[in-house]
Amino acid sequence: MADKYMNFQQLSSSESRRAYRIELRQNGSSIALIAPHAGKIEPGTSEICRYIAGDDLTYYLFEGAKLNNNSDLHITSSRFDEPQGLAIAESARFVVTFHGQSGEGLFVNVGGLARDLCQVVVESLIKAGYFAERQADRSLQGLDKDNICNRGFSKQGVQLEISRGLRNKMISDISEMKRFGLAIRSALLQCGQ
Repeated sequence: MADKYMNFQQLSSSESRRAYRIELRQNGSSIALIAPHAGKIEPGTSEICRYIAGDDLTYYLFEGAKLNNNSDLHITSSRFDEPQGLAIAESARFVVTFHGQSGEGLFVNVGGLARDLCQVVVESLIKAGYFAERQADRSLQGLDKDNICNRGFSKQGVQLEISRGLRNKMISDISEMKRFGLAIRSALLQCGQ
């Protein structure tokens, strides 16, 4: 499905300010966690991003808050240019983004230009019992240099496409959220982030 809006300027001039929320915390960490399609756009990504950020990592959420048609607020990651989100991304060495993917299975597809970190994330998720692999669909690989995940000052990041089934499970089961969060944070620590 094509985006309704090509950039944030188009979105903000067409939608009510109540249609979306921006939540952020700038902690000066070398990693920024970003959910650019959060809230009702890709449900569950807000909670996952916020949980993994804990008390110490910088994070940013662009959340859909409309009663319906929240998919209208989706701006493709390579064109995501909301100013506060860009500032958060550009303040960090690495960016990890959280996205929703369709599918009731429990899986994570990993993309982004930080190839070594992506591999460590895949291995950490597999070790924690998840089905995880590098994203096979080229359009979801997060390889565009303008993708929000690659906008940190290292110019490489990680994009996590999390299945609907796994997002639903994490939201309803805190032990699942803890297990997933520990796997991601362990990978980040292993790479010295």
